Order: sequence, then structure tokens, then C-alpha cells
Amino acid sequence: SKKYLSKDIYKNSIFEVKKDLDIPFDELISKLSKSGFERKDFVEESGDFSVRGGIIDIFPESLISPVRIEFFGDTVESVREFDITTQRSLKEIEGIKFGMNLTSKDDSINNEEINSNLTEYLSDDTLMIILDPEITLNEEENNNQISKYQKILISGFENYFGEGLNINNLKTLNFHSKSQPDFHSNLRALHSNLHSLLNQNEDIYILSSDKMQSERLKTLLDDLNNEDISEKDAGLHSDLSGSENLKNEIDINKILFLDDSLSEGFILPDEKLAVYTEHQVFGRYFRQLKKRKLKFRGITFNELKELQYGDFIVHRDFGIAKFEGLKKIKVGNNEQEAVKLTYDGGDSVFVNLNYIHLIKKYASTEGFVPKLSKLGGGEWDKIKQRAKKKVQDIARDLILLYAKRKSETGFKFSPDTHWQQELEANFMYEDTPDQYRATLEVKKDMESGSPMDRLVCGDVGFGKTEVAVRAAFKGVLDNKQVAVLVPTTILAVQHYNTFRDRLSPFAVEVKCLTRLQSKKEQKEILENLETGKVNILIGTHRILSKDVKFKDIGLLIIDEEQRFGVKAKEKIRSLKPNIDTLTLTATPIPRTLNFSMMGARDLSLINTPPKNRKPIQTEIMKMDWDRIAEIITFELKRGGQVYFVNDTIDKLYPLAERIKEEVPFAKPAIAHGQMDPEELEDTVVNFIEKKLNVLVCTKIIESGLDIPNVNTIIINNADRYGLSELYQLRGRVGRSEQQAFAYLISSGKITKQAVKRLQAIEEFTELGSGINLSMRDMEIRGVGNLLGKEQSGYVQQIGFDLFMNIIDEAVSELKDNEFSELFKNFEDQSPDSKSKKIISANENKEIKNKIIVKKHEPAIIENDLNALIPKDYIENDTERLNIYRRLYEAKKEEELNEIKSELIDRFGEFLEDVESLFEIIKIRIKATELGLEKISILKNNISVYFPKSKEHPLFESDFFKNVIEVISNDKSRKYKISGSKDQLIIEIKTNQSSDKERLSDLKNLFYSQLTSY
Repeated sequence: SKKYLSKDIYKNSIFEVKKDLDIPFDELISKLSKSGFERKDFVEESGDFSVRGGIIDIFPESLISPVRIEFFGDTVESVREFDITTQRSLKEIEGIKFGMNLTSKDDSINNEEINSNLTEYLSDDTLMIILDPEITLNEEENNNQISKYQKILISGFENYFGEGLNINNLKTLNFHSKSQPDFHSNLRALHSNLHSLLNQNEDIYILSSDKMQSERLKTLLDDLNNEDISEKDAGLHSDLSGSENLKNEIDINKILFLDDSLSEGFILPDEKLAVYTEHQVFGRYFRQLKKRKLKFRGITFNELKELQYGDFIVHRDFGIAKFEGLKKIKVGNNEQEAVKLTYDGGDSVFVNLNYIHLIKKYASTEGFVPKLSKLGGGEWDKIKQRAKKKVQDIARDLILLYAKRKSETGFKFSPDTHWQQELEANFMYEDTPDQYRATLEVKKDMESGSPMDRLVCGDVGFGKTEVAVRAAFKGVLDNKQVAVLVPTTILAVQHYNTFRDRLSPFAVEVKCLTRLQSKKEQKEILENLETGKVNILIGTHRILSKDVKFKDIGLLIIDEEQRFGVKAKEKIRSLKPNIDTLTLTATPIPRTLNFSMMGARDLSLINTPPKNRKPIQTEIMKMDWDRIAEIITFELKRGGQVYFVNDTIDKLYPLAERIKEEVPFAKPAIAHGQMDPEELEDTVVNFIEKKLNVLVCTKIIESGLDIPNVNTIIINNADRYGLSELYQLRGRVGRSEQQAFAYLISSGKITKQAVKRLQAIEEFTELGSGINLSMRDMEIRGVGNLLGKEQSGYVQQIGFDLFMNIIDEAVSELKDNEFSELFKNFEDQSPDSKSKKIISANENKEIKNKIIVKKHEPAIIENDLNALIPKDYIENDTERLNIYRRLYEAKKEEELNEIKSELIDRFGEFLEDVESLFEIIKIRIKATELGLEKISILKNNISVYFPKSKEHPLFESDFFKNVIEVISNDKSRKYKISGSKDQLIIEIKTNQSSDKERLSDLKNLFYSQLTSY
């Protein structure tokens, strides 16, 4: 087992730091280094420390959160816990005690001293609770490490220890308890059981993990009280078929429903207490969320915005360049920082921080290297114009389709029934907020009079199929038939299994139509379809054949529409002129695109995985066949299956042979994209049906496969894959209540970037934790799927972020100009449009005094002040640039105050240069709100540039009147009104020379008006 520093050495190393204590600052830094702590720019995990100015951050192993120690000279001024992810302080504490890093690998610590077991740190009267002893201890340690403790609670110890541990001398704690009964989602059985317990005067608690689940179960039980089950309903539900009506009512008010849960329910008969869990009632997996020691998770979402030297960037006006860092430039007598960009031919541009919003990190399909732009010549503007025109053409077609659909009449489905609620309640996972919202949106569409055309987007396993099952069931309850169209036989088999299993408690006839069914079976299915006996038909493009006739189809569900050919798409369009259509896709669509296309297509995004999924245990390893054999054997012995992924086809066959040699009972099969399509489908279908147990394949499994029984994936040469590919591949496992494992095998030579990718994936064990970063490449593919594949070329030419901006502009222009009347009509018809039109007299007056300005460029503050973040305040260039970006992108003074508070917390009190920078940004925010174009503070002149449009609402505002009044009445200052016929400029002469005095003049003469308007 793992060895630690001996107890005596650790005890002697314990050190105390508390408020008001005098500790030499440099001495503490030296002590931390000698005690096995590692110095870094920022604390990322236990065992780290960092130093910034008079602040030391430290994360001892004995603490759950890291601690920030702020000094004044050599005196401790404060000790604060802080959040490792945000790096912000959480609360002030009196002090901490800590010792050497227990697992230190520091050279100053003798290896012979690291030889102790953790149990040596415990006193003899410790109550020890051991969970999973087979994991915690080896057999030799049983008596040595445990038998000296008098009080032991061991989970399942008899199975493991047998007679090896003398338990006669141990105290035994007995609980006369029973487990919660298994109800197998049968609410009638639960209702009857609760009735019996209430008759025995038992106290009953039903625990759910959130309020929504509690309310839903309460409603379902109350419905069983209030309604007799009709013959039709009894026939629909297989549990109730042929049963008598429910007559035994229960008093819901005598049951306490709590919005918190345990892993398992129990009954204590002696105490007359029953505690049930809602997830066990429905056979749903539950995972207790534990408070764990946090660890900084490698690459964060902020790194999408942060720039490193040499990164490709996109400047909106100049094009693609390389980032060369922050450089100091001379402005008047002072220094400021600017962003240096290098273009094709070595030409450089220094970008003033006022224009930092025009710079974005270049993002495109993973691995693509862009071409640097050439300054001048107009080529960059031509590319942007071409992209905009193409996007507008596509958006125009989408809007016209949307308008046509809204004007058509479709079938109006009934509101939810008791059976609909019961189906949704017995889903094995809890709904995520995204999934719950998507379900509501789909059902609302179905209940409206217009034909639904909604796209539900979410990664495989994120719950979009469940949304489709619920929609299909809603259709069946209104005696409508449902067609589920999928691009491959594999997907058809998967969906058939899912729909059949979910709807098995209800008398719903689900059938599958692919080439796997015999001609006789197909004939029987088609006959039953035409007579209405088949409720739901799942199949490939075979469904689109002329001989497939529905009695009364009401809903069409299409999975991965973009994977169908042109002819198949034409047949789909003819099939759905006015029936409700639900389309599913596993390729993520960016939220920004969703907002842009609002009104042009109905989109539901499911970006979060089921929250009760177990995180996938991920491990980086080197090629070791003994270890691989162990991994495969473990998975197969627990009844599971394995993916073995390799990056090249030629090595698949030798790998399969080697697996067969190492694990004789393994049944490996090969799968790759160059196989005959029918052979590939047969292989995967056999794997799904468990006739094979190891699939040796390429990354062909990256998307589309959802096999809950596969819970181990081994990825060979993992360092050769991109981050999003690794995220997608690992996501193929962990789709059931079983613990899933992912093993990333690295090749011999590995680059630093590849190491970073593998570490990031290893640390993103929580599903969805790295989704914003690792899904970026997938989102770019999603744009292509929604707007057409050719758009991917524009994304590569101008970068993802600028392309998204162009879409936003293009759609806004169409809505404001070409389709303004159309969207006005839609707004007038919306349910809440009337409430929007009712405005009180006071609100109306307030609106007149406010200046309502359309979105425009931020105001420029041109100045020669010493306003910057010095390197000795924030040493790290990337962090400094990130702070500059956040400052210049701030839109409200509250955001500014938040950043100020963070900087003081993390880096210490402000220097005068930083204070000046904040004052300038504050003025910029107010000026932008008003619509001012520029304020210039150069030498002894302050110039204010007003909007060029004479119709701008600024000129009618109280602010403008006050400025004119000040100019007219203040005779002590020199004011000059100048500018061309298009633009008003007010100049103010100041006699001050220092930065502080000039800023004060601006605030007194002008900013007072800004803040009072």
C-alpha cells in the first residue's frame, strides 16, 4: 500500500500561521520549499504554493481548500480560504497548522523516512469505518493494521476476511433494519405499500434529490387516489391489466417528502420508521455528491480566450496574425502596453488596448493551420463579405421555411395524461435542466396548432433519445402512429432496444424495419402498420419505400438528418408536409448560433449529461500487455464489453490476435470505416447483441454508438488524438450504473502539448466538466451541419468567433429590414406580447429620460496617462492580458468593481498606475452607454467626440442639456466647441500637469455629468 512520512517526522514539522503573528516572509517561503511544497505561478492542487507581492498561497494536504496568507512586512495581516477554480477568497479564518507534504518527492527528504502506513497516525481508541476492504487493504495487513482497534465497522467484512480476522473480540453494532422494497417502477405496488404502513402508524419519509422529482411523485400518488383506472388505461399499463380498480386512498399529507436523498432507503420496524428513496422506486441510479478536495482541472474555459506567444489570432479589421505578446510603447511622456501582432511578410501592428475587443483567439477545426493575412490589399474584407452573403442566403431560406410552417395547420395533441407523467417519472436518470426544458419545448410544440419542426441537439447519452421516447408516447396516447427514421442499421437496433425497454410497462407496439428482418417479418410488420396495430416504427431509409403505409401518422422523428443522402432527404420532405417533426443530432450546436437563428429554426440544446452518472475513471499508461490483459479480464468477468481503439487500420488485426492470446475467453472483432458497410453493420450489431465482447476498432465509434454494456475503453497511441476526439471517444463508455474506465496508452515519444491534452482528459473525470473547451471542434462541425458543409471553409478562413459574429449580423439585418413585418407579426401573436405593451406612466417617464442606444462600438479613451498593470504587480503576461481584456470588455461599473475586488484579493493593494487604468475604464463604460465616440486626454487638452448622427437620442437627453449649461456658466475654464458639420467636439483646456490632476479635472468638469444623468 502507499507509504507516507513517518508520524514523528511529520509531527516535528508542524508549523502554525495565524493572524497578527510575526513570521519572516522570506523564511516562510524557504520553509515551504524545504517541506516538499512545489512553487508555481498559481496554486493548482495540494502540495503547491505561490508568491505574489506580499501574498503567499498554499495548499497543504491536510486542508480541503487552499489558503491565502497576506503579509504587511513580516506580520501576517490576514489568513483566508480561497476557491481553487476562481482563485477568489471564500472566507477569513484565524489561522492554520500544517506540516511537511506527506507524499513529497523532494530530494531533501530521505526515501527511508517515507515508509509509514496512514493507520500509524491514528490513536488506539479510534472508531474505524472501512468501506470496500478488498480495495483498502491487502491480506497481510488485516491483523497487523486493524486488529489493535477496538471499534471497527466494516462493510461486507465477512466475505473478505472470513476467519482471517478474529472478530470475537470486536464490538458489534446491530441495526434491526430492513431494506426498502423493490417496486420496479410499479406505482400501484408503492401506493398499496404506503397504505399498509400508514395503517400501522409508521412515520414515512420519501427522499428525492430535488424538488421537481418530489412534486412529480406526489402528483402521481395523488392521481392514483383521485381516479379509477379505466379498462382502456388498465390495458395500456401491463402492471394493471386485468386488475381491480384502486380503492385504498392514502393521506398524502401524512407522508413527508424531502428534497434531499440517500443512496438507499430503509425501514426500522422497532422505531416505526420508513425512509424511502424516489430513485429506488423507479430503479434509477443515484450517486451521492461528496465534498471532495478540489483540484484545478488542467485546461479551463478561460484558456479559449487566453493567448500564448505564437498563437494565431483574428483581428476583425486586419485578419489572421501571430500574437507576439504585450509590449510597452511610449505615449507622450508616459508608458502604456499594447498587443503586438505579426502578419504575413513580417509586418507588425501594435494594437492599443482600447481596441482589444477586435482581437479573438483563432479557432477552427482541430489541427488546421491557418494562413497569415497580408496587411493592405483588401483581400480580408472580400473574404468577410463573401461569408456574410452566403450566410444571409441560407438564413433567408430558413426564415421563409419557418414562416410557411407557422402559417400551416397541424394536429393539436392533448395535454399530458397520468400515463405520460408515469413514463417520465420512471426514467432511470434524473432529468437535467436542459433535458427537462427540451421535453417541455417539444410537448408545447405538439400541443400547439402548428406543425412542429424542432431540432434537439445533445451528445450521445445526454438524454435526447429519452426526449424522443416521451414525444413518441405522447403521440401514441392520441392514437397517432410514430415513425423513427435513422441513417444506419446499427442506430435502428439501438433505438429499437431503447424504445422497447422504456415502453415495456405500457401496451405500445414497437417494431423495427431494416435489412435484418426477413421478408416474411417485413410483410407482417407492414400489414400491421397499415391496420394501425404497430404504434411506433423504427427503421432506416427502408421506411421511405412506397410499400410502407401508415394508417394515421402523427409524428416523424429523424436522427442525424445530415447523414442521409439527397434523394432520401427529398422523400423525407414529401413525408412531412404538415406532420410534427422532431430531429435529433449528436453534433453540438453552439449556444451563440442558437440565439442568432432564433425565429429561423426551433432549437433545443442538451449540453449537460445525466447528473447521476458515475464519473469515468481515467488513467494514462504505457503499453503493457500484462496490464491490458488484467483490464480486459476484469471487464469481461463482470459481464461487460471492451472497446480497444487504435489510430491506424493496419495494426487492428495483429492487436485482435494479441488480445486473443492474452485473454483466451475474449471474443474480439474488427471494425473500421474501410470495411464493406454491411459487414461493418453486422459486426457492430453482433457486438450490441453480446455475441462479441471486444471491439478492436478505429475512431469510427467516436459518435453514434450508445451501448450501455461497454464500460471499458482502451485508446492506443492516445497522444496522437486531438482533445475533442479523446473527449468523444471516452464518452462512449459510462452509460450505465456500472463504474466505467478509460485507459489512455501513450506512444514512446510524446510532445508537451500531447501531455497537456492527456492530462486534461485524465482530469476531466466529471462528465461535462471540460465540455466548453473539448467540444469547440465539434461545435464547428455543428455549424456545418446546420448551415451546410461549405461553411466549414469560411470558418477556417476567418476563424470560428468572427464567423459567429457575421451570422449574428446577417440574421439581425434580415430581421430588421427584409423580414421586419414578419417578425413583428410573430411578436404580436406571442402569448406575452400583450403584457409587454402595458407600461405605467412612471415607467414611460423613466424611459424618456434614459438614452436607448442600439448596439454600437465601445467608446475610445485616447490618453497619454501612465495607466497600465505593471509587471511587478502581475508578473504572468497571459494573466495580465486576460485582466486587460476583462477590463476593456466590461459593460457595467459593477463588473469593474468585481474585477477590482478580485485583483486586491489575489495580488494585493492597487498601485497608482492600476488605479488610473480603472478610472479610465469607468469613464469608457459611461461614455459607451451614452453613445459618445471618443474622449481624448492628451497633454493639457480634454476632447469629447459626440455621435455623428444628429438624430441620436443623446442630443435630446438631460445629460447633453447639463453639459451645455456647464459650458455656458463656467467662466473659469476655457471651452471650445469645434468639429466638422457632421460631428460635434467639445474641447476643455486644463492647466494640470500630473496624471492624477488631469483625471480629476475630467471627472470634475465632465464625468460628474456622466454619473448624474
